[in-house]
Amino acid sequence: TEHFMKTNGAPMQIAVDNLTYTWIADWAKVSSGAGFAHHGITVLKSGNILTGHATDAKVQELDPQGVVKREFKVPVCGTHCLHVAEENGQEVLWIADVTGKGGANEGPQVVKVDMTGKLLARLTKADTGYGEAENFCPTALAVDAATGNVWITDGYGSSRTMCFSPKLKLLRTIDGSDGLGRFSCPHWVHIDTRKGTPEVYVADRAKDRIQVYSTEGKFLRGITTGLVTPSGFASFGDYLVVAELKARLVLLDKEDRIVGYIGAGPQNVVKKGWPNRFDATNVAHPPQPDIRVGEFNSPHGVCADRQGNIYVSEWLLGDRFTKLQRVA
Repeated sequence: TEHFMKTNGAPMQIAVDNLTYTWIADWAKVSSGAGFAHHGITVLKSGNILTGHATDAKVQELDPQGVVKREFKVPVCGTHCLHVAEENGQEVLWIADVTGKGGANEGPQVVKVDMTGKLLARLTKADTGYGEAENFCPTALAVDAATGNVWITDGYGSSRTMCFSPKLKLLRTIDGSDGLGRFSCPHWVHIDTRKGTPEVYVADRAKDRIQVYSTEGKFLRGITTGLVTPSGFASFGDYLVVAELKARLVLLDKEDRIVGYIGAGPQNVVKKGWPNRFDATNVAHPPQPDIRVGEFNSPHGVCADRQGNIYVSEWLLGDRFTKLQRVA
């Protein structure tokens, strides 16, 4: 399902299903710090890319060549998920912050900002209807363009998926019980429109599966085979891209059939200290020098533009960004 081609020192190319990609390693020209990269990545209408920063509370905008065009501060402690939506003809940025604390940030949160970082809205545990003993730690969100409703996965908290109105009023909560069984680390959520009718895809990561719901919260079906730790989603044309933390991309067709894998790196997952590398004294170090071109270590964020180019951010010390540039 995946073929690698590299001739006469040319860049590595990958063929999967009816697609061909050039693997562009170290795509982003960012100044990597020593922090733990745990951020998302998303695409703007312009084709530029937004991603977080390993050490600072800011968002970076890069062009398709990976050059940083600008950056702006955001009122969060972390940029675990970034999601761009449109309101009144203007793009806005939603952020799921799993580490927010102190000051104006009262623990994990979801915020909406404009494209300068100005705060427009904030959602915290107080908005969820949770009891005092229940944890809230939202890992991802997606906005339904048809309604403006905001879907949030509480992947690091109470393993639920919630739907809020555009004004952030709680509309419904699902936990998987009416589907394949209770969620366990629902790490990501995606509003999929490949079939014409919007559907809600939940990456049920700890159970190696995807659960699919209607936008009214009705369970529709599950994707239960061929997946390992699904962690993020992107779509283009008839394809859905699933980023798996351990450690590859999965491509699904319009009928949710797996048509191929990209960059499988299971040998990296079993290395001591994964997603980083331990030295002889069990001190963690960035693993980038130990990862070969053409394989992933720990895909975390993924996005795709209209042309089908795919961008991947990984979970590790420092930064590792890969672009899969579509050539056919």
